[in-house]
Amino acid sequence: MDSSITFSQIFGATIVGLISVSSLFGGAWIGFSYKPPQRVSAIIMAFGTGALIEAVALDLAYSSAQRLIQLQNIPGYVVWFWVAAGFAGGGMLYYVGNRILDARGAALRHPALAKLYMLNKKLEQSELLLKKLSRVELIRSLPPEEMEDVLMCVQPETRTKGEVIFQKGDKGDTLYFIDEGSVDILSAGVALDGTTSLLAQLGPGQSFGEMALLTGEARLASAIASSNVSLLRIDKVHFDELIDRSPNLRRAVEDLNSQRLLKNVESTRGKVDQNQWQKVALGNIQRLTRSEEVSMMEAEHSAPLALFLGALLDTIPESIVIGSAFTSFAAIKFTFLVSVFVSNIPESMASSSAMRTAGFSRKRVMLLWGALCFVGTIASGIGNAFIATAPPTVLTLVSAVAGGGILAMVSSVMMPEAYEDGGPSVGLATIAGFLTAFLFSFL
Repeated sequence: MDSSITFSQIFGATIVGLISVSSLFGGAWIGFSYKPPQRVSAIIMAFGTGALIEAVALDLAYSSAQRLIQLQNIPGYVVWFWVAAGFAGGGMLYYVGNRILDARGAALRHPALAKLYMLNKKLEQSELLLKKLSRVELIRSLPPEEMEDVLMCVQPETRTKGEVIFQKGDKGDTLYFIDEGSVDILSAGVALDGTTSLLAQLGPGQSFGEMALLTGEARLASAIASSNVSLLRIDKVHFDELIDRSPNLRRAVEDLNSQRLLKNVESTRGKVDQNQWQKVALGNIQRLTRSEEVSMMEAEHSAPLALFLGALLDTIPESIVIGSAFTSFAAIKFTFLVSVFVSNIPESMASSSAMRTAGFSRKRVMLLWGALCFVGTIASGIGNAFIATAPPTVLTLVSAVAGGGILAMVSSVMMPEAYEDGGPSVGLATIAGFLTAFLFSFL
């Protein structure tokens, strides 16, 4: 094959690759500008999923196996192991790369992944906070099943050395927990001569002002930061609002309130195991409020590189396969090309919508997807230049590795996304996509 033909093939593969990834840019623009109904996006994504599954099964797995059997006379069971190894390797590469990038913020490219990512972050933060709060007898005496809502009442606060936190006689309206630093509890504050009546010096892991949540009565002592201190606080007004919404929590607080003395709490309610209480409380944290979802996504808007690399991980295997399979425009197999084009639209729509929620500007989103289209186009040309004329065994292995990556992406990203937004009806759309791609294979 002379250089002009080789160049012509590379150029043709690049054009075909550009066509396949151009739908990414179009879908991103639609998702950011209009945000179509979730059900519509889900049906399109399910259709594309079915088409991709068919294309991966026939164009990548079966056709690659047939190539080795016909051209190399390799036994069928050996070919199966060859293709299976490629699929397994491609799936593992995608899994590992996806996990690494998702942990750095790339999960935001897909709403379903973003919700799971943020829920896991909430669980990590909640576990740390519950570990601290479980040391407080009053909090530990509350139902662990209700702690997800209680955690929403907890606010961080810092005080500098010498700052008065509250004084004797003030209204008791806040429970404090010391995270770092120390606090002096005084009988009546600091006298004019500089003397104090120190009742106790509290450090990390200790709490004060517990009875404020139960009674709201005036403070019996003063609290002053004896060093720079980091506190966690629970205001009575927010806690009371929570009690009004939760009958179980109300009963628990009324029971505690009837005791009036914190030293009796544990003895009257039975010994509460700190670790078991924390485990039960963490096990009941299973949801994200809309405000938490938005605030956490906005906090992650500084991960554009991870987002780009994550989207690249979804796109590169498809582009390489399209480029490596190209020989001429007359001999194009449209099944895989159309499947990729269709599946890209809802994927980029959902991703750009998630990026908008995360605080990305229109320009930033369009630049990201434009860059992704450029890289995907180049990957098709590279795939044709280095793989199209490779030995059948290499071509089969590359196709199988790419197929494994695509199948892993479809099952872990597109299918959960479609079902979450479209419900059981997406099963029919998936079948329609599969059968449509199957028809293209015959044609």
